[in-house]
Amino acid sequence: MSFDILFTILFLSAVIGLLVFEGLHRWIYGFSVRTERQIIVYLREVDLEHLKDLLNLADEGYLRLNLSAGEFRKEQRHRISVTLEHYGRMAHNSRLVQQWANTEMRRSRLTRNRAVARASRELNNLCIEFRVNALMTKMRLHAWLFRIKALPFISVPFLAEARRIDSFDLVYSYERIRQGAEKLSRACGSSYQDQLAQGM
Repeated sequence: MSFDILFTILFLSAVIGLLVFEGLHRWIYGFSVRTERQIIVYLREVDLEHLKDLLNLADEGYLRLNLSAGEFRKEQRHRISVTLEHYGRMAHNSRLVQQWANTEMRRSRLTRNRAVARASRELNNLCIEFRVNALMTKMRLHAWLFRIKALPFISVPFLAEARRIDSFDLVYSYERIRQGAEKLSRACGSSYQDQLAQGM
């Protein structure tokens, strides 16, 4: 058996294994219906002001100028790890909010509430867009961590570049998700708006 065939079999086995694991995980832990009240307890706090400070190019430039190369490399590793934590929390919250939006979208087909249908559809689209871009950015940040650790002779990347993918701004997008969640909550006539805002 040639190496190419063996590699292909191993790769396909790994992909099938991951798909089976993901399916089992969703079957055990997933919910087909998520209400606003149910997601609030799972939301993770996100400090957007702290994240904006981390992604500030002027602050990063100041550190680069005032720290030695080795110190800046260590500091940048820490800053990338903290940014990954923020993006992880944001992606987690947007997944939950998207599940709630999907639940409200299905309900609105029965109730024929156009305001809820429109707000839930908008929020669902915002969450999808954010989650795709957050995943790509997190992969990029992990690659940067590897690069900083494994290739010390290569220059350290600017963390501020991890805020945007082309014209898509992750921080601004998450703020829009927060606003979209509040809008959907109002459209549903919910009493959980304050708790939702505080949780995100």
